[in-house]
Amino acid sequence: MHVTKRFHAEELDMNITPMIDVVFQLLIFFLVVSEIASRDHIEDLTLPVASEAREEEAMPDRLVISVSRKAGEDRIWIAGRMRTINEVENYLRVEKQFRGSGTGETKQPVLIQADRHARWQTIQDIMEKAAKLQFWRLSFGVKLLQ
Repeated sequence: MHVTKRFHAEELDMNITPMIDVVFQLLIFFLVVSEIASRDHIEDLTLPVASEAREEEAMPDRLVISVSRKAGEDRIWIAGRMRTINEVENYLRVEKQFRGSGTGETKQPVLIQADRHARWQTIQDIMEKAAKLQFWRLSFGVKLLQ
């Protein structure tokens, strides 16, 4: 007696739709993150020179406030947008509430990077707004003297 076995060849289908979804989500995520990271960099900003400074560790949650000087006036930049001094206070207030600090002191670090030709009064106004809202961790961007 001769027995033959019949194999049913089942076609294997691989559903790649979830993988394509994940790839697109990762692509969008990295595009958005790189956009946010590049917002803090201002091309025409000439930082003041310091003979002594220390390199800060990377702080992804740090707020960056930039002050540039163009056409005889200071311009304040936060998150890629030019702001007035009153908008700086509102922005800091919203950030403080968003980070959950409420009415107390905040541990949120703030970096002020000002053009070497910016007026001191503008920088002082930013510092006063930050102190009013209890942002105590302020640092200043400088270029280290070689």
